[in-house]
Amino acid sequence: MTTSTYFMIGFFTFFAIHLIGELLIIKNKESKNRMLIRYISKPLLMPLLACFYIFDNSHLDFWVILGIAGGFIGDVCLMIPDPKETKRFFKIGLISFLLGHVFYIVALILMTDFPNYQWWSLLLSIPYLAIGIFVYPRLIKHTGKMKIPVTVYLIVIIFMGVSTSFLWGSCEPIGVILLMVGALVFIISDTINAFNKFAKEIPFERLYTMSTYLLGQFLLVLGFLYAIHI
Repeated sequence: MTTSTYFMIGFFTFFAIHLIGELLIIKNKESKNRMLIRYISKPLLMPLLACFYIFDNSHLDFWVILGIAGGFIGDVCLMIPDPKETKRFFKIGLISFLLGHVFYIVALILMTDFPNYQWWSLLLSIPYLAIGIFVYPRLIKHTGKMKIPVTVYLIVIIFMGVSTSFLWGSCEPIGVILLMVGALVFIISDTINAFNKFAKEIPFERLYTMSTYLLGQFLLVLGFLYAIHI
């Protein structure tokens, strides 16, 4: 096996461990040690994914690495307790995730061969736009003072999804498909998380959010690899 394969195995191992930890948190709300697995596993996930991307890759994209780093900083910030509910670390985390999406967008645009752009691929952006149109009016009325940041974040992540469709005619189709699916799964994760935080508590939300978030991140990174290498 290649070095990157070992890191992929490590990523999915801690992926599973993290989800088990989240389930234990839900089931054992009174336990003092219920957060232990989260604190151990979550900070390792994005570094493992970064190593999966970096090792055995002769075409490293600095912007992709920055995108993964944005996810890592966001993950860590959202883990920090906020007993006074200042939302300081939440805001830093939101900015980090936002920048992560921006870095992915830059990577996608730089990979696009616009002279050979397939205009029909604009139709493939419809699912992302449809999610944005459906989600925005139902979510934004619950966001209060966070209305502007949430609006900006939603616009950026939807555009990240749309940007994956730019690659048709520029990169290998399997890579483009993986990127498009990864972006869609990522958007679903953020949508679930946003509704849970601002609108209404969703049972087992952490399981849904983290499973789709981690899967989305992995598919995006895998898509970047396949778009160039195959």
